[in-house]
Amino acid sequence: MKTRDRILLCALELFNEQGEPNVTTLDMANELDISPGNLYYHFKGKEALLDVLIDDFLLNTRSLLSPAENPDEVSPEDLWLLLHLLFESIATYRFLFQDLSNLMSRYPFIRQAMHAWLNQLRQCLAHILLVMRAAGQLRCAEEGLQRLLDALCQTCLFWLDYQRIASGEEPDPAAGVQQTLGLLLPYLDEDTEEWMQALIDRYS
Repeated sequence: MKTRDRILLCALELFNEQGEPNVTTLDMANELDISPGNLYYHFKGKEALLDVLIDDFLLNTRSLLSPAENPDEVSPEDLWLLLHLLFESIATYRFLFQDLSNLMSRYPFIRQAMHAWLNQLRQCLAHILLVMRAAGQLRCAEEGLQRLLDALCQTCLFWLDYQRIASGEEPDPAAGVQQTLGLLLPYLDEDTEEWMQALIDRYS
């Protein structure tokens, strides 16, 4: 593995384990057993590392949140797969979500990137909900739809951090998927609710 890639992987692991504010470039150099100058040759400080890592996260999730090829053909299975892959990516880059407000206040490029990402997430989920409602699978008036959409987005943003604080354990992406799908249950038609509940139970 190239030194640059080793540095990125080390930074991601240390940020996830200890939180970005608690990790220095010297910590990374020591962990990798390289000189600080060697690390600086590849990345001119933590900000440069963060810039690449958030780009990697956005690239990882871009295809998930992009418009579908058949925008009027969305099933509950599509929503489940989206959430499953999305929470896996969030868990992989969980340092972003463990202290997001602080990161956004200290790094303007993270604030800009995450605002754009949240808007894309919201548009993607809104589209799925609207198509499900049009198909009769989701029973929800417009006002309720907006509240549901807010709840889904908030869960995607903050569930892993909540889980970490509540249990003190390593966040489990499957629990985030369960929680998010569970928010939909009161709004689903009988057949879709039964299918969704069975899926939630399988995660358990």
